[in-house]
Amino acid sequence: MQLAILLAAGVLAVAAVAAAEPLVLALDARTDFRILAAADASPAEQHAAAELAAYLGKMSGATFPVETGNGQDAARAIVLRFDPTFGGEEYRLQADAARAVLTVTGGRPRGVLYGVYALLEDHLGCRWYTRDCEKVPRRDPLAIPADLDRRFKPRLEYREPFWTEAFDGDWAARNRMNSANAHLTEKHGGKVVYGTFVHTFEKILHPKDHFEKHPEYFSMVKGRRLKEHTQLCLTHPEVLRAAIERVREWIAKNPNATLFSVSQNDWYNPCECPECKKVDDEEGSHAGTLIRFVNRVAEAIGKDHPNVAIDTLAYQYTRKPPRHVKPLPNVIVRLCSIECCFSHPLDGCPEKSNTSFMEDLRGWNRLTHRLYVWDYTTNFRHYLLPNPNLDVLDKNVRTFADHGVVGIFEQGNYSKGGGGELGELRSWVLAKLLWDPSRDGDELIREFVAGAFGPAATKVQAFVDLQREAIRRSGEHVRIFDDVKREYLAPETLRACDRLLEEAEDLANAGGDAALTKRVRRLRMPIWYARAAQAVEPIETLKPAVRRLLEVAREQKVTHFHEWTGIEHDIGRFELFLASRPVTYAQGAWVGEERQFGLYREGELVALVADAKAEDGVAARQAGRTTEWSIQWRFGRPEGAAPGLYRLRVRIRVEKQGDEGPAFHVGAYDANAKASLGEIRLQAKDVPHDEYRWYDVCDLELREGRYAYVAPDDNERNVTAIYVDRFELRPSGLSKE
Repeated sequence: MQLAILLAAGVLAVAAVAAAEPLVLALDARTDFRILAAADASPAEQHAAAELAAYLGKMSGATFPVETGNGQDAARAIVLRFDPTFGGEEYRLQADAARAVLTVTGGRPRGVLYGVYALLEDHLGCRWYTRDCEKVPRRDPLAIPADLDRRFKPRLEYREPFWTEAFDGDWAARNRMNSANAHLTEKHGGKVVYGTFVHTFEKILHPKDHFEKHPEYFSMVKGRRLKEHTQLCLTHPEVLRAAIERVREWIAKNPNATLFSVSQNDWYNPCECPECKKVDDEEGSHAGTLIRFVNRVAEAIGKDHPNVAIDTLAYQYTRKPPRHVKPLPNVIVRLCSIECCFSHPLDGCPEKSNTSFMEDLRGWNRLTHRLYVWDYTTNFRHYLLPNPNLDVLDKNVRTFADHGVVGIFEQGNYSKGGGGELGELRSWVLAKLLWDPSRDGDELIREFVAGAFGPAATKVQAFVDLQREAIRRSGEHVRIFDDVKREYLAPETLRACDRLLEEAEDLANAGGDAALTKRVRRLRMPIWYARAAQAVEPIETLKPAVRRLLEVAREQKVTHFHEWTGIEHDIGRFELFLASRPVTYAQGAWVGEERQFGLYREGELVALVADAKAEDGVAARQAGRTTEWSIQWRFGRPEGAAPGLYRLRVRIRVEKQGDEGPAFHVGAYDANAKASLGEIRLQAKDVPHDEYRWYDVCDLELREGRYAYVAPDDNERNVTAIYVDRFELRPSGLSKE
């Protein structure tokens, strides 16, 4: 027995030595290998051969000829082979050392292409970090393990990092993303194709076309049918007939699409008519009527179009899964995480928003095998605001995959100009995680920083670590519409980040790499933006940061600082800030200048304007035709503020046409307690025309969730406009002006 064990060990040792000999593809910039593609190779397989030849050539300096052949009896060849038994994105890399052949086998449309990119990335070290930054290591010899045999099929059938930086077709294909919105073409093996994409109820039946004759087609809410911000009545047979007909029209117009969305509009107001209410009460969720309706659409469509799936949303009022009805196999449910905290893992954060989401995720997983997720990875109110979700990207993707999710849409800054905070890093890290959810997020982040920032990487990594430590230390819950003033964004933290990135930019400049310098400047914009938007530092300290922000935003062709409107009005705001004058404030007072105001319906009811009569030269101007609280200053509890009562005051001037009626009202409100803290109302006859005055409002304590507001009284005939220079909170013991 002992002799047999020794003999076996010897055989294994010999085998190990033999297996260790690599299959050399090129040496000393020469190769006798060729790349073989079949005569009937698809455009994607032809592109795979060209990409393989190009990158092997870059790595080795050798020329790899591309020839036509099936590789049946080939030697010294890399054979690209379609196998119809493989899934559409499945591939196998297999070396045959005896024949000196490497075979890349895959399904269609993208299996062979993804196999080539897997060979280049996973086994030969190529990387495609950004559209303008790739890593192609020089290898001499260029070799692979002689025993290489790797077969892989992605867990997720749909993978979309919805960031502008991820839309480039070559980048998406090389990182093995099949994103519906990326610029992927036939040579890339196509992509997931939607014929219609979410919030489609109005596309099925629009109230402007049908409400007058058929109000019964639309939502009944509190006993009446809604024309504005309405949904469909999902139990009405004519609505079902119209939906089936509309989907058939969509399919005829988009014959290459395989997914069509039948989903609620992007607001609330589900139908509460007796029929809909009966179903939803039985199912315990508004998803009851939705899934029953979508199932009937899918059943009708599936008879003629077996390859088409009907996609719908589990979103806001439909997020909770139904008790009884299950989606049909050709129905995709896309669960949305919009309400959640994203600074902590979805599975592990004690916040109710996250624990309830996990309940719903588990519930939908029990009901369907085609569950997608719409996840959120930026701040939509402030695209450039540092968003502290780097600690959870990998954990959340794994949570989805481990709970039966087969498609993930990761929404970020998708504006034309891109440039969102850490957009390039997030796009790449998310792409790696969507392809393989088992990857470690920390390792991916470090790899991206090292690869994309080269000589500046040490400083950039220190900046990333500083931001991550700030949110870990604060422990705050962060959501996708947060304001700029948060503990993890303390001014001293932002200044420290700015110093690190200034050093990184200096290192990039010293290396003479213009693309790297631009990449570092993209990192700096969010820090400048956060400092400027907070506006808590002295004005002369902030002006250099604002100038750089505008300079770099123009240089980088950024189009949006937030989701809803373009950059133009933000540029106007910041240019007013640059033109403003410094003001000396009373010691011990907390001040809210116009640049710190929240402006509701900015550009319509309120706007920042140059105002020579304002102390700093800028004011917020309200039209007199409304009663909206269109100017708000959220003061909360400023760090370092002493306890005790503070007097809220505001400096206002009014443009008048007459003295009749009310002028404006000013107050303070506690959003947490949902209670007024005090309010004053001024009559037109009691305020001077076109002259600034201070108005005392009330005494209050400084607490989180509190804010001050100014509102006109809808008396534009007498009060044309109201100008607000600033708010002030003074300890009650301080004297007034």
